[in-house]
Order: sequence, then C-alpha cells, then structure tokens
Amino acid sequence: MNSLPPDRSFGHLIRDVNRYFQRELGRRIAPLGVSLGQWYALRVLWIQDGISQAEISQRAGVAAPSIVAALRSLAEHGYVVRDRHPTDQRKNIIFLTKAGRQLESICLAQAIEVNAFSLAGLPEEDVETCMRVLRAACGRFVEQAEDAGAAPEI
Repeated sequence: MNSLPPDRSFGHLIRDVNRYFQRELGRRIAPLGVSLGQWYALRVLWIQDGISQAEISQRAGVAAPSIVAALRSLAEHGYVVRDRHPTDQRKNIIFLTKAGRQLESICLAQAIEVNAFSLAGLPEEDVETCMRVLRAACGRFVEQAEDAGAAPEI
C-alpha cells in the first residue's frame, strides 16, 4: 500500500496554507465591514467591473449562489450596483460604486500584509521558486482542462 502522509502531500499543504491565509485575511477585513465572500467578488471587480454575475463567479472560483449572496450584500451596503445587460435582459451586469472602489486600497493593504506575514523570513529566491512551482502546478490543471475541451475553472 502506498502512503502519502499529509506533511508530504503538495495538495494537503496548499490546503492548510490557504485555510490559514483565508482565516487571517477574513479576520483583518471584517472590521472594514467586508466578509471573505464579499472579498472574492470585490477582488474580481477591482480588476474589471461591468461584468456579469456568472463571470464574477467563474473568475473568483466561487459557486454562483455564493456570489449572488455576496453581491446582494454588497449592493445593500452601496458598494455595487446591478444593471441589466444591454442585449440579454436575463443577465445582470455588476459595477462598483465610488464606495466600492474606495474599499480597494484598504482591503488590498490587508491582503498584502497577510502575504508578507506568511513569507516573512524566507529568502527571496525561495519565495520565487515557490511561486514558480505553484504557477506551473496550476498551469498543468489549466492545460488538462483545455485538452479536455473544458473551460479551466478554479
């Protein structure tokens, strides 16, 4: 029988780091009135707004019902507005408001701090090697999805 202890599993270690990272980021953005679910939607919209809920869901790698709930809450707080798609009335297009755009620098500052904390004390070349390995591993899954004719999803 083959054995793969958790501390030797690439996937398990990534999962653990992600859990710790998300927990810390969530703790830091909560006082700003932003939940982790809202963060995922905002992060996509800060890069490009004026896109559909489905596009936000796909780009964030979050299930559509969760994105719908996050967007509803963001709209209630005045951070986003929904408009009807110009050619497909079944779709909503999401835009950031001025207040939603203003959250970007303070929320991203928290994410930058969590990144810095997680990598503190590591040599720069180790960080670069780790980033290269993670991008390559992610790329393998994207290639596999593309070879299968599917859209790469997170």
